[in-house]
Amino acid sequence: MMDYKKEISNYLDEVLKRKEFNIDRIKKEIKSSKHVCVFGIGAISYPIISSIKNFTDIKIDFLSDNDQTKWEKIYHDDLKCISPDELEKYKDDIAILITTQHYKKIYQQLLKKGFRKIFAVTEYRLLNDNYFKNKQNLQKTKENVLKVMDILEDERSKEIMVTLIKNWFDFDVDTVGYEKIFTNDQYYPTDIIKLSDNESFVDVGAYNGDTLFDFLRRTNNKFDSIFAFELDNKNFKEMELAVDKLDINLKRKIKLYNSGLLDEEKDVYYETGGSGMQSTFINVINTASDCGKTVRLTDILKNKKVTFIKMDIEGSEPKALSGAEEIIQKQKPKLAICVYHKPEHLWEVPLYLKNIVPEYKIYIRHHTPLEYETVCYAVI
Repeated sequence: MMDYKKEISNYLDEVLKRKEFNIDRIKKEIKSSKHVCVFGIGAISYPIISSIKNFTDIKIDFLSDNDQTKWEKIYHDDLKCISPDELEKYKDDIAILITTQHYKKIYQQLLKKGFRKIFAVTEYRLLNDNYFKNKQNLQKTKENVLKVMDILEDERSKEIMVTLIKNWFDFDVDTVGYEKIFTNDQYYPTDIIKLSDNESFVDVGAYNGDTLFDFLRRTNNKFDSIFAFELDNKNFKEMELAVDKLDINLKRKIKLYNSGLLDEEKDVYYETGGSGMQSTFINVINTASDCGKTVRLTDILKNKKVTFIKMDIEGSEPKALSGAEEIIQKQKPKLAICVYHKPEHLWEVPLYLKNIVPEYKIYIRHHTPLEYETVCYAVI
């Protein structure tokens, strides 16, 4: 059996000794090229390109995609999309950044065409660049990750932890990657989450109702209640419309809240209309696109039965858990909490949950072929 704790300890020791990080080498190679192209135009490309523009001095010259309906069009404000055939004109001096979850397939396609400088630069690796290069943060990472390894319930969780952390520092199209650790059963892995006919489900960061409807399908509409929280007014209205089409006997068991969850009740300003499940809070009022309210889950559902809580709220998970602590300690519901928005959440959330409910069995699962959708599960 693999000693994953020893493996990650030795790996992080090696990272602590590095004088140059893999991301810096990649940036140098990109900037040494005459042209820079981003390959792949889709939902994932937007945050990655935004990170490239905001957190590096790399200049993107144009885009490319296999979808011919996108050729010759302008995306990301001022970037023209050219065909893969036209891209070959620049083959001798171009760096290509793949911004799609199908990076392995695109990588092989470009290799066959003779391109050599091909990279996959991920959003959070750029956003967290300064965090990872801070020696104190790295030491803290090692100490806390080793603590988490001690409380994880199965070998699969430990394997996933090791792979996630290696991808923080050495993600590359050829190496590491997420293919071996991701599964498509987010929030409902059957080896961890067992649903009964009497669940009382709390959907925190309900977006447009997608996970709510997934819950209905998985329970065959047999449940006690659903409480769905969504801060973004635009997303909330979409969810409201979708739920309103349900049978009256289902609707009466579903309660929707147009609010976010934190550890306090307050007014907040946020960026609206994104795909994030709880829109990102921002501090500059005059640039915010909308405002809303946050509440404590314990205040809203203090007398309600709660058997299952899911959270995906763009980095607000620790504060929302704090605001739900009384419910969690008293009722010990099943938990599915996203831990990918900030590096420290990968240890803060599981350690916190184990501390407030020592009986919890803690698991980690990953649910996309990129860096998104890592979930901490806690069950009795």
